[in-house]
Amino acid sequence: MSANFLDKVIDQFVEGNIINRDDKELYLYGLKQGLIMLANIITMIMIGLIFGMVWQSIVFMVAYLPLRSYAGGYHAKTQIQCYLFSIVLIIAVLFAIKFISWTSLVCFSLAVVAGIIIFILAPLEDSNKPLDDIERAVYKKRTRIILGAEFCMLLVMLILDANQISNCISVSFSAMGSMHLLGKINMP
Repeated sequence: MSANFLDKVIDQFVEGNIINRDDKELYLYGLKQGLIMLANIITMIMIGLIFGMVWQSIVFMVAYLPLRSYAGGYHAKTQIQCYLFSIVLIIAVLFAIKFISWTSLVCFSLAVVAGIIIFILAPLEDSNKPLDDIERAVYKKRTRIILGAEFCMLLVMLILDANQISNCISVSFSAMGSMHLLGKINMP
């Protein structure tokens, strides 16, 4: 979608007094980011369809995206690199869910190790997204709340013997922990 089209959409909102002219750039940025996120979600679901693992890709996203939003981690230099990296990530995740010999112990152990990495390193900022002290404190707290809630959900799924769901949550932790380690390695 071209930036010109998005500009016209935002201009229509300004002309209709839906948004303030001074906020045009903010809304334009938000619309672009929202469309990029939507494209990523649609792509992940399509890859899930290809692998016959749609609900697994959705459970992964539901667990992964809230953590990613606040915990930070590795960020690609360009949006196209980010998109391609996301495609590789979801394919790797679905392969892991499908082909790792999952037991409750493997699932729990991966989640604990990755959870410790996330707990210690989050929020991990990037040169593309630096954080001030207040943001760092807020993001750390939110990350820990989300991590704790998702870990509790993982435990409930393990107790209920809902192995497929617990595996997806564990893999989301592992992916997030990997993003933190990769981000730490690539820090300037």
